Amino acid sequence: MIRKGFTLLELLLVLVILALLAGLTFGLLHASAESAKNRVTEIRIHTLGVQAATRVGLMGFPPATLEELAPKLEKPEWMKDGKFVDAWERPIEYRVDGKIFRIWSCGADGISGTNDDLEYKRN
Repeated sequence: MIRKGFTLLELLLVLVILALLAGLTFGLLHASAESAKNRVTEIRIHTLGVQAATRVGLMGFPPATLEELAPKLEKPEWMKDGKFVDAWERPIEYRVDGKIFRIWSCGADGISGTNDDLEYKRN
């Protein structure tokens, strides 16, 4: 006996396999995009941190606001509404206490103080 088609079970099996492959592919693409955003934000924070540390070395104190660094960086494209932003388009956080400063991003979740925060660390 010669069959001329596929059974419903065979078609469902092929659809399940295709759905699994698509899910894996899109999951990997999403993870890759998040990783890229993390790296871009790390670079932005490091750039600002180095500029603030240089200012401490030259003048003895850090800038009062991050925006004071904008002329040194020639107002980069990652400034929105006068603020430096991370890869998620949220303002980069900055705090000063005397000669000590802290620069960080709240990360993907947008909540400060969680494990995904990205912070400037001096080398």
